[in-house]
Amino acid sequence: MQDIKKRKSTGQITLFDVAKHAGVGAMTVSRALRTPEQVSDKLRQKIQLAITTLGYKPNVAASLLASASAIKVIAVITSKIYDHTAKILLNTLQTHLAKEGYTTLIIELCHYYKCESQLVNTLSSYQLEAILLFHVEDEGLIQQITNYKTIPIMNIGKQYEDLIDLNVEINDCLAMYTLTEYAIKKGYHHIGLLCANQQNHFFQQRLHGWHKAMLTYHLPNHRVINAAKPANFSTGSDLLSDILLNWPELDALICTTDELACGVLYECQRRHIRVPYQLAVSGFGNNEFSEVSFPPLTTVALPSKQIGEYTATLILHKLNNKTDLSEPILSQLEPVIQARMSL
Repeated sequence: MQDIKKRKSTGQITLFDVAKHAGVGAMTVSRALRTPEQVSDKLRQKIQLAITTLGYKPNVAASLLASASAIKVIAVITSKIYDHTAKILLNTLQTHLAKEGYTTLIIELCHYYKCESQLVNTLSSYQLEAILLFHVEDEGLIQQITNYKTIPIMNIGKQYEDLIDLNVEINDCLAMYTLTEYAIKKGYHHIGLLCANQQNHFFQQRLHGWHKAMLTYHLPNHRVINAAKPANFSTGSDLLSDILLNWPELDALICTTDELACGVLYECQRRHIRVPYQLAVSGFGNNEFSEVSFPPLTTVALPSKQIGEYTATLILHKLNNKTDLSEPILSQLEPVIQARMSL
């Protein structure tokens, strides 16, 4: 007997169960229920038989949400909703899509940890125009989403050329290289790198950018601490003593987030270490608090607004089948050093 899953809260059969029973994608079942004229008679009968057999009852609340004022919905699945640069990018994206009549449905991935089928079922509850993956690294989840692909699926972040219709890369490697090179050209040669628990793809990019810059200028690149702790203020403060104990000759410390860097600044004040005269410090991300820290934090700014605008344009062109999109001006998408007093 086929294993049927039910909603934990209500015990009801889900749309995903109907799709599995009928041997079709969840998106196809959703389309058969909402716009049956778009589905063949044979397939519609097959889906109806599965609905009758399982006793499926559509989620009326979800149907009302999907068919109300939000007629054209684009789902954004993200794991970085609280990140400063992510908020700028998502806000820009929403603003530009709204001008063209699209509503953005933002789904935070952490709520669906190890519940991929539930996420796919949630997506199927809406008559989506497109799905945008933003900083998603779970290849198993991506595969599940693309298995039911009847609409464009796009991606910002790590590249998945074989699975996705459209990829927009955020080059953290270039940003870290630019920041490290800036520190080297200011005369710092005993440079360390402080890392903490981050998404693997972006950690690898930033680490690679730092190594590349150090090797380009023939400088030692062994002064690295990678902590299995959150990349926050406390971690930066806690690890400064370990860094200085291992490498007392350090004259500059680059951190992979602004939060880590500000934690280092707080600890320097407590220890009466003069920044940047005894130890220069820089962060990554250009968060708002980097301007008001003491001293103000040197950091690197990713062009989040420009990337958001460009991504929105790409999505709209894809949905409207336009091919006249020109390439962005590269200088507008390159990272920018925010030079302040800490380095």
